Amino acid sequence: MGELWMLEDQEPWPDTPEQGMTFEPTTFWAFPDVMELPPEVCTEIPARIEEVSVGGRTERIAHLGHGFTTIVVVDHDDLVGDVTLRGCLVWDRYLWMEYRTRLQGRLRLVERRGHLAVREDLAPTAHAGMFSVTPSGPVTYFRSGEIPEHFGVRWNASVVQFED
Repeated sequence: MGELWMLEDQEPWPDTPEQGMTFEPTTFWAFPDVMELPPEVCTEIPARIEEVSVGGRTERIAHLGHGFTTIVVVDHDDLVGDVTLRGCLVWDRYLWMEYRTRLQGRLRLVERRGHLAVREDLAPTAHAGMFSVTPSGPVTYFRSGEIPEHFGVRWNASVVQFED
């Protein structure tokens, strides 16, 4: 397994972890073909995926080791049992609104590495100083402090590790 990456949205939250902190995020597994992930933030990890019934619904849970579980949101019939996942974790603070499985495990934020950003084309609106933003092009990984002009950050990208 390479480095384990986790994406975090740009919402201003009081629980934003700092480097070295241990925390209990609610995550789902992101697949490169579903979320247009650049290769820099993708890793391969062995997992055991099980289907669980919660509140009359079936949810898929990936056991990644070290007691850590994450939601699998894509509906692939071949994703049950022992598999190798490719992609990264995504910290989603609203995941509990759609998924009922109580996730387990803790992560330590090893290092904030950069951001996933996309080019943003600005078009003036009828309101002075206001623009309509249209994203264009691929989602691209940039190291912290290296985001070019006319790009907007979609996700923070950090390296994390499982905490036993």
